[in-house]
Amino acid sequence: MTSRNAPLKKDTAFGIVPIWQNPMGDRVLLIQHQAGHWGFPKGHADPGETALDTACREFEEETGITNYRPLSEQSFTESYRFMRDGCEFQKTVTYFPAWVYSTTVVCQEQEIRNYAWLVFDDAERQISFPPARKILREVQAYIRTLS
Repeated sequence: MTSRNAPLKKDTAFGIVPIWQNPMGDRVLLIQHQAGHWGFPKGHADPGETALDTACREFEEETGITNYRPLSEQSFTESYRFMRDGCEFQKTVTYFPAWVYSTTVVCQEQEIRNYAWLVFDDAERQISFPPARKILREVQAYIRTLS
């Protein structure tokens, strides 16, 4: 719910859509944030970081995975509004799909409650918010063009 009197603040984040190519069907890594919702690893840029550098750093910090490769500079963006502490935020998150070569996850406990490697259909059902489900569908369509 939004308020007409609340100031609008902009928030920008960057993340990775981690994909493990499995002979039994590709899997995507979802994380459950401490707030309880399921989505992709993401976070805010440090000074001087590029979007892709931020996405990679946050992915490594949140999952412990370092053996992966982003699929070029191709990105997908979601945008949504939310309220926090009486302020309305317009959040934009840019995601980069990446092939992941290790499925061992070490969660950053301060931010991540749980994780799951899921086939795309199951992942779409597990993701908490529609904009992130749309990102997953767009990434799935994109990787089909790579075959």
